[in-house]
Amino acid sequence: MELTEIISLIISLLTLLGIIFAAYFYFKNPQDRLEKKQLINEERDKGKATVVEQKEVEGKAAILAKQFEWFMDVNNKKFEDMGKRLDEAFLLASNHTNTVDTKVDKLIQSSNLMSNEITRMATIIEERIPKKIC
Repeated sequence: MELTEIISLIISLLTLLGIIFAAYFYFKNPQDRLEKKQLINEERDKGKATVVEQKEVEGKAAILAKQFEWFMDVNNKKFEDMGKRLDEAFLLASNHTNTVDTKVDKLIQSSNLMSNEITRMATIIEERIPKKIC
């Protein structure tokens, strides 16, 4: 075999192998791309609900809305009761404050009267008992 025949045989084999690999990659790459797109779509669609799941979600949302409404009603009642109790407590506190003010006023009056009486008695005692001159 001559060198030219060997070279042409090698080139023919390489060409044949090139055609085989080209056909393989031609059919393989679209399959890989399709599988990648499907995986990406599946990942994106995981968060989406189907029609049946949407109905279930709507039903659950209605139940949650009703529970929230009941919760709000209970809280409103509690706050109204607390408001009434606070009003009663303020009324009671103002009554007690008023009573204390009255009692303090009476104590001040009696203290003033006692002070006046002590001053009067001191004056009488000084008049009756003469001072000693040493």
